[in-house]
Amino acid sequence: MTPPAYIARILGPVLVIIGLGLLLEGETFRAMAGEFLRSAALVYFSGVATLALGLAILNVHHHWTRDWRSVVTGFGWLFVIGGIFRTLAPHFVQEIGEAFIAHRRWPIMGAIVTLALGAFLSVMGYQDIWQAKRRVHHRTSAAKSSGAASHSAKRPRRKSGEGRSAH
Repeated sequence: MTPPAYIARILGPVLVIIGLGLLLEGETFRAMAGEFLRSAALVYFSGVATLALGLAILNVHHHWTRDWRSVVTGFGWLFVIGGIFRTLAPHFVQEIGEAFIAHRRWPIMGAIVTLALGAFLSVMGYQDIWQAKRRVHHRTSAAKSSGAASHSAKRPRRKSGEGRSAH
């Protein structure tokens, strides 16, 4: 398994669950975000954790390509930048966050974006498993159909004693 697939297998389902939570419990998430933003210590700690996660992603995978793997690199950079801001300027992050959650539709918009990115990363991360199952299924059905054809093409069995030379 490649590093971007490994990262996508973790990040994708996490984002899907977060997106579903935003969609199903938007007001609860709004309240939690408000509580979170009121604590400079939590903003700071989440900055350190986000920075570490971003650096971990970029140390394992830091390639800009013309395919889905650049999304993983993009997440790494977003985490690093977000972690730096939260760590160095928690008060600034609190102000921006409060302005953001003040908008009534942010849980729905956040849910749509988070679900889409999570679903995309999940599909891309697990595609080798799904393709392998399809290949195995295809091989098994091909083997069954060729096996049936090979049984009918076999020579009929000889009766005992037929065609043998007597000594």
